[in-house]
Amino acid sequence: MKKQFLIIIVAAIALTGFLYYRPKVVVKNEAKSNRDKVADNKGPATADNHKDDIATQAPKLSPEQEKQIADLKQKLTTATDKKAVYNQLAETYALGNRFDSAAVYIEKIALAAPSTENWMRAGDAYLQAYNLALKPENIEYLANKTRNAYHKVLEKSPRQLQAKTNLAMTYVQTDSPMQAIMMLREVLAEEPNYEPALMNLGVLSMQSNQYAKAADRFRQVLRINPSNANAQFGLGYSLLELGEKDQAKKILLDLKEKVKDPTLLQELNKTLESIK
Repeated sequence: MKKQFLIIIVAAIALTGFLYYRPKVVVKNEAKSNRDKVADNKGPATADNHKDDIATQAPKLSPEQEKQIADLKQKLTTATDKKAVYNQLAETYALGNRFDSAAVYIEKIALAAPSTENWMRAGDAYLQAYNLALKPENIEYLANKTRNAYHKVLEKSPRQLQAKTNLAMTYVQTDSPMQAIMMLREVLAEEPNYEPALMNLGVLSMQSNQYAKAADRFRQVLRINPSNANAQFGLGYSLLELGEKDQAKKILLDLKEKVKDPTLLQELNKTLESIK
């Protein structure tokens, strides 16, 4: 149940503009299918060519999407404003759940117009693909692409806390996981109430079974933002693991009255049913 919970809560965090987290052991969530979404071509080394083949189990595009992409690629050969076509390709791939293919074209936009905003968008796109990848070679490749994009942002805007927070989480599954913790702490040293960093420290504490620390982080988030449903869920689950069943049940029942997302609601119900 814990693994499923981590997948659910992190997906919810990502949807609210926070950041994905990858458990050490990834459990497929049928409600969140297509978790390995790898580029249809090859990883981009430059703006105009692709290198380093990546094995793929990406979902198939619909015939309509395939035609639209073929038309856009043809349009790209004669387009004077390639960035606009890159953007259309990215949007089409994203609609087909081909997030790393979308990231390829978002990166092309950043290479053509290297603004902080464009590199941030590229980093976010690669981060999304990274968090959905399962194959080790894909994870490593996409992590490197994510880091490169966020480093570009931080070169221009060293105090861009979202970029630094997202960058930190690409180190969780490396040989230097403490680097992620250190970077998140650096973010909090600059902005003690920065919700994305606090949420991710809470989730990382859960991963390592440090539920007391996790509960403290989620309480801190709720003091800042009482309407943060993800923090409320995290606190309830952490208290349940700490044996504080009555308090956990109270928090989760309160959350159940507010939640509309069916996937989160399903997990809430499972968690509540487990409380005896």
